[in-house]
Amino acid sequence: MIEADISYADVACQISARSFLNSLMREWTGWSLVPSTGPEGEPAPPVLRIPLPSRDSSVAVAVVHLSGVGQHVFRLPFREHRAGAAPRIMAFAEFAAAIACEPAIVGPAAGSQAMAAATFLRRVFQSAAAVEDVLARAPARSIALHRDPGFLEAEQALRFGHSVHPTPRSRDEFTLEDARAFAPEYGRGFPLRWWSAAPEAVAQGSSRAETAAALSADLAAEDPAFDRRILAASAGRVLLPMHPWQAARLALDPAIDALFRSEALTDHGPAGTPWYATTSLRSLYAPQARFMLKHSLNLRLTNSLRLIKAVECARGLVVDAVLAGPVGAEIAARWPRFHVLGEPAYLALRGPDGRVLPQTIVALRENPFRGPGQRPAAVLAALCEIYPDGRGSALADTILRVAEGGGTPEAAALLWFERFLDVAVGPLLEIQCEFGLLFGAHQQNLVIGLEDGWPAEAFFRDCQGTGYVREFLPALREAAPGLDLEAGHLFGSAEAARIMAYYLVVNSIFAVIGAIAIAGLASEAALTRALRRFVEALAEKDLRDRTCLRLLLDAPTLGSKGNFMICFRNINENTDVTDPLAGYVPMPNPLVSDPLAAFAEARP
Repeated sequence: MIEADISYADVACQISARSFLNSLMREWTGWSLVPSTGPEGEPAPPVLRIPLPSRDSSVAVAVVHLSGVGQHVFRLPFREHRAGAAPRIMAFAEFAAAIACEPAIVGPAAGSQAMAAATFLRRVFQSAAAVEDVLARAPARSIALHRDPGFLEAEQALRFGHSVHPTPRSRDEFTLEDARAFAPEYGRGFPLRWWSAAPEAVAQGSSRAETAAALSADLAAEDPAFDRRILAASAGRVLLPMHPWQAARLALDPAIDALFRSEALTDHGPAGTPWYATTSLRSLYAPQARFMLKHSLNLRLTNSLRLIKAVECARGLVVDAVLAGPVGAEIAARWPRFHVLGEPAYLALRGPDGRVLPQTIVALRENPFRGPGQRPAAVLAALCEIYPDGRGSALADTILRVAEGGGTPEAAALLWFERFLDVAVGPLLEIQCEFGLLFGAHQQNLVIGLEDGWPAEAFFRDCQGTGYVREFLPALREAAPGLDLEAGHLFGSAEAARIMAYYLVVNSIFAVIGAIAIAGLASEAALTRALRRFVEALAEKDLRDRTCLRLLLDAPTLGSKGNFMICFRNINENTDVTDPLAGYVPMPNPLVSDPLAAFAEARP
C-alpha cells in the first residue's frame, strides 16, 4: 500500500488524506466512484472522483478498500483532470486547499467563508505536520502482535487520531515541542505541578465519604516519590494537582495572578512520580495512583476547546451516586464484566469575585489499572487505528494471534467480534433500554479488557458527558432520591436512540468492522450480519424501551457527526452546540441494506 522508502511527509499525507476524505464523503454527496483498469487492461481499484466546478476540473484518487461502514482506504496521489489537458498530480496540501475554496462543497466564497477556509487549512496542515513528527520521532510499537497490551501502552499507541475527521491531530495552542513533552503518542511522562490554596479560594465536590480535598491530598501522600516538605508546607490548605502545561498558562491569567499576590495560592513546583497522558490528552494516568486526573486545558483539540464546565463536574458526581445505589447494584449483577469508571470528585479555584474558574478544574476518575499485575486492557481507538501500510492494525494483530490457536483467521475474527458485542456492546445498549442511562461510548471512551487476545471486560469512561432518557426520570428519581438528575443531558427516547447509534455503533462498532475488513480477515457483510443478529436478539428481550434497537434494525440511515463542516465552520462543540443532533448527517445503515450495492458499478 505504501512504499517502504517514501518519506515521513509522504506517509503523513497518506494517513491525513484518508481521514480527510472519509469525513468529506460522509457529509458531501457530490462525489462519485468510477471503474478503473490497469495498463494492460487488468482490473484496478475504483477511483473516487470529486468535481471542482470553480476550477473547471475534477480530482481523482484510487480507492483500495471500499467500505459500507465509511472506513475507506485510498492510495495517493491525487490527480486533477481538466478537459484538453493531461492529468496532473496534486499534493495533499493543494487538494485540501482546493476543497476548502470550492463553493460547491463549502458554500459561497464570502469574506467570512474565506476566513473559515484559512483557519481550517491551518489546522489541516498542522495536523499533517503532527502526524509526520510522530512518524519520525515515535516509532510504531506492535502492542498486540505477541501479547495483550497494558493499559498505558495502548493509550500511547493511538498515533494518528480520529479516522473520520479532516484535522485528526490538530491541537491549537500546542507547539510540536509541547506535543513531544505532553502528548501520549510520544510516550513521555512528566510530574504534576502542585499548587495549594486557601480553603475559601477552592470550589470542590465529592460523591464519596471523603472530600475532594482529602482525595487529592491522598494522591500526593500515597506517592512514594512525592516531596514530604510540600505536604508540611501545605498543611491547612488544599493541594491542587495541576497539569504542567496548563499551570504555565494560568500563571499569566489575571485572576490567578491575583490569587498568588494575595497569598491565597502557592506554587510548590513539580513533584512526584511521572504521570502520562491518555488518548484524550487532558486525562492523565499514573500506574500507582488511585485516580486518574482530567484537567481543563486552554487548548482546542479537533472540534472543541477542552475546558471543563462546572455542570459537567456535577454530572460526574450524580452518575457516581446513581451507580452507588440500587441501579448500579443491578447493573453490576447483570453485567459483571462491564464497568463504569466513576468520576467522584473535582476541585477548582475561585476567582477574587468568588466565581469558579473553569480553566482550573480538575476531576478525579477511578483507576482500575493500577499496581503490579494489572489486567491487560486497550482503548478501542488504539486497537482499531489503521497502520501506515493502510491495512494492518493492533486489532488485526490480535485476531491473527488468537487464530494461531486453531481455526481460520476469518473464524477467529467473527468470534472475536461476537465476544466484543457480548462484553461491551450488549451492556451499553441494554442499560439504555432498561435504565435510561445514555453513555457516550465512542472509541476513546471504551477500554477493552483482554485475556489471551479475547475481549473479557469492558470499561466505559467520561461520565461527565452522560445523559438520561427523559421517560426514565421518574424511575431514576425513585431509585436515587435527592439527586439533581436535571444536571445531566436530558433526551427523549428517540433523541437518545440517535445519539447512542452514533457513538456506539457508527463511531465504535463500525471502526471495529472496518479494521477487521481492511485487514482482509472477514468481510464487512459477514460482520454486519452478525451485528444485526445480535441486535435482533436484544430486541426480543423484555426491555422497557426498544427505541434504539428498532432504530438500528429499521432506519434506512443512521446519524453521523458532521466533523468536516463542524471543523470548517470553526464551531466549538464545547460552547457553540446546544443540540448535539444538529450537526448530524445521514449515512446509509448497513444493518438494513448493503451500502456497497450502490457502488457495484464502480467495481471493475
